[in-house]
Amino acid sequence: MPGNLTPARWRAQVKHNWEQSALGWECFEPQLMYSLAAVDPALIRALAVKPGQRLLDVGCGSGEPTLTLAKLVGPRGAVLGVDVSRPMLQVARRRARQHGVTNLRFVARDIARFEPGRARFDGATSRFGLMFVDDIAGALARIRSALKPGGRAAFAVWGPVERNPYFAARDGAIRPFLREPPPDPEHAPHPLRFARPGALARHLRQAGFKAVASAGVVTPLTYNSLDQVLAMTFGVPGPSRELYLTLSRADQRRLGQRLVGALRPFVVGPLIRAPGFAWVVSGRK
Repeated sequence: MPGNLTPARWRAQVKHNWEQSALGWECFEPQLMYSLAAVDPALIRALAVKPGQRLLDVGCGSGEPTLTLAKLVGPRGAVLGVDVSRPMLQVARRRARQHGVTNLRFVARDIARFEPGRARFDGATSRFGLMFVDDIAGALARIRSALKPGGRAAFAVWGPVERNPYFAARDGAIRPFLREPPPDPEHAPHPLRFARPGALARHLRQAGFKAVASAGVVTPLTYNSLDQVLAMTFGVPGPSRELYLTLSRADQRRLGQRLVGALRPFVVGPLIRAPGFAWVVSGRK
């Protein structure tokens, strides 16, 4: 994927990627939800969640932390989940029915173009979603405008690559097989777009948020086996699989071997326990 994406191509690429990834997120839900939930306590503290509040979850994907927040605000409160991918929202609705949570709803929208109308929220959050928004200034402005005066916002994004070896292993394994240089993560829809310390905090201040604060959160990634990592990376629809399918069988084997070799140091007993690190960045309207 080239680094000089136009806004329209960026949005189309992100929408396609997440629509294709919905099946994988549902198939590997236990591993993904367990690992990503490590940031939830920090998000909840930053939002100061209370019963009866109305909250907004941006880029909610398959429904977290939307469902968790809905349980915390209780029947007098409500949560709205917004995501660009309709297939991901179908998964979110299935999860909500399974949990018996009814004080939430999901809508398919691009957050950079989301119009809350007269609705105003006590808090807004996004768990690993802002990295994929093309117009971060516009998105933060819209999120801020959707908040009540004094409303809180809290966002989780991945931290530096040296503290997230899975991303380093995946990107390093794939790099020799790319047909063009990889894009600069800071200027493309990439998990490490806001990895640099203070990067997202600067955007929040520019968008008018006050009392902006950043906290580092240890976010280890846990997998059942090296085979499961390969299945999650190359076996279900998504950008990595799209590249994988263009390769010869010999190159597919080499690609898999490169990823397995990079992750083998993190085999602990029966599991893969890869270190991880995220920033939780918060502010007030």
